[in-house]
Amino acid sequence: MFKALFRISLSSTLFFSLSLNAFGAADLHKNDLPKLGDAAGATLSVIKEQQIGDQIMAQIRRSNYLMTDPLINDYIQQVGYRLVAANPDALGRSFRFFVIQEPSINAFALPGGYIGIHSGLITASKSESELASVLGHEVAHVTQRHLARRLEKQSELSLPSILATIGAVIIATQNPEAGVGALAATQGAVQQSIISHTRDNEKEADRIGIAMLSGAGFDVRGAAGFFETLEQQSRYIRKPPEILLTHPLSKHRIADARRRADLYPQVEHQSSIDYQLVKARIESIEKLRDEKHFAHLAKAYKSNSATVADKYQYAELLKAQGHYQKAIGVLQKLYQKMPNNHILLYSLSEAHLSNNSSDKALPLLKQQLQRAPGSTKLILATANAYLSLGKARQAELLLLRYADLNKTNTNYLFTLAKAQQQANHVPEMHETTGQYMELVGDYRTAKKHFEIALGHFSHDPYAQTRIQARLDNIRQKIRELLENQKRRG
Repeated sequence: MFKALFRISLSSTLFFSLSLNAFGAADLHKNDLPKLGDAAGATLSVIKEQQIGDQIMAQIRRSNYLMTDPLINDYIQQVGYRLVAANPDALGRSFRFFVIQEPSINAFALPGGYIGIHSGLITASKSESELASVLGHEVAHVTQRHLARRLEKQSELSLPSILATIGAVIIATQNPEAGVGALAATQGAVQQSIISHTRDNEKEADRIGIAMLSGAGFDVRGAAGFFETLEQQSRYIRKPPEILLTHPLSKHRIADARRRADLYPQVEHQSSIDYQLVKARIESIEKLRDEKHFAHLAKAYKSNSATVADKYQYAELLKAQGHYQKAIGVLQKLYQKMPNNHILLYSLSEAHLSNNSSDKALPLLKQQLQRAPGSTKLILATANAYLSLGKARQAELLLLRYADLNKTNTNYLFTLAKAQQQANHVPEMHETTGQYMELVGDYRTAKKHFEIALGHFSHDPYAQTRIQARLDNIRQKIRELLENQKRRG
């Protein structure tokens, strides 16, 4: 039941973003939802949106559903930023893309430019352009401020209506027919619009999203193609894909997407090898215990009929099952054919790490890192190789070099804290751990680590000033949180 509730809370994030104020979201897990109706909602600023989004994202980071895999995250960020660069309205805003480990098909936009996508949507997409069309659509919801615009219209919504809406949406996920009836009975069309994007919103997001696809060099037919994929899936199952519960689809919308795509030059965009590998990596996670699937991949590999993606997925499953040397053999052959592919190199280094042979992977990692010094996945792979070889100081120095660019990456901060601990740099480890805990919304634990860091001597001449600033900031966040709780009674 909790999994279903969490999944719905993501698919209807618009609803949650409306019901949270800038500092109350940290207590979302207490089910202490404030009332709507604050007049400030009518003038919701971009800064306020960012604060709300940061708080909601902190809760998502603390869940078990957020995929922290560096390869998957790095890929989805690359596609997302490529689209953002093609939209002039998006260039002045901060965007972050993330993946939820969930086999259902859905995507959503949070306040503050956070774009979430379910892993099931990635595997269900038939091309990179289809995947990009969904991300572009969600970016458009942010740039057009559909969340803020709907808040202005719904400023008088009461807490009972909010709770009725939650219940109806939960029912809708388990039983779409009953859910529709519940929604009609409890609230009607006005409150329904809080959860579901309106058709006007969808039309506007489709239009801007297709323009982004063209500007970023993707196939503009990807949007209509993905709509058709959704339509086909909903035709054969009783419960429609979750994305259709919050993003209404119709024949007119599919036809309009086709007509609009005809206005742009047709580009035969070939899905990148990284797209194929990331899909295979996600599938290897989802099908970890599927013995028939593994046997099929093994047979295809031995008969030399497997695709590159199948070979990669076979290696990932071998690695997950503890057959590290076999996985290394498969990955080495793939990497020899594509010696500049960072996904293959990262996976190869993972296998060597598990096999206690990181000394074999380290030279390859250092070579590629010279060509792409800012690659987060290569930095993490190299740092982990250093740590396994007892070279904690080298790992720490490498991670510190790009720490500012990865200050919102929990995986990066965790690895840095581990390196600092092994290097016996205690105050630095506590400072980094404090940053990590602040990022996941655990302000009191973050405060404790910053206080410990401040009480230790550091050779860094700027450490005291920097840590004091972090401590002052976290204390202010705690005060505001407590004040907000008092106001809510």
